[in-house]
Amino acid sequence: MIDWLKLNPSPDRVDLSFDEKAKIAIKEYGGYVYTKEKKVKYPAKQKVKGLLEMPAAINIHTGEIHYWFFDWKNSFVVIECFEDLLRKYPVKEINVIIDCWSAHTSYAIKVWNYFHPRFHLVYTPTKASWMNMIERVFSKLDKDILQNSNFQTVREAMSRISNYFEKELSFRKWSN
Repeated sequence: MIDWLKLNPSPDRVDLSFDEKAKIAIKEYGGYVYTKEKKVKYPAKQKVKGLLEMPAAINIHTGEIHYWFFDWKNSFVVIECFEDLLRKYPVKEINVIIDCWSAHTSYAIKVWNYFHPRFHLVYTPTKASWMNMIERVFSKLDKDILQNSNFQTVREAMSRISNYFEKELSFRKWSN
């Protein structure tokens, strides 16, 4: 089904890949930070200033990213994200490729999905997260923004991540 969705886009539906980037640690990095100009050394300490959960989805045909910030993650956070997607696509069928994490297969999700017939969950096989395109987005985000970061606050991290998703265009190329 996942391959079929990727190979058969339709104007009547939107196909998304969804998952959560878990426990993004907002911390002082005690090592080297690479910039375009030079390598910079920060003091050798690791002070965690907060944690951030970031559910996200990518449209597998256009590369458009949807993301949210939360302090925790569970089935109800996932449902909140799904509700937002329904508001963003009010007349289209929505297919969401998702992994088999317990919050994605919970009773609350099943009941919610029953009452939203436009919303279709497509589960990846167990231990096949590589089939979910959003994992590639998280990998690139981690490499480009989160590794060696030195955010002073959680809000600064959220702002930097938002800015990254607004300006990073490479995701659009992945879907072509």
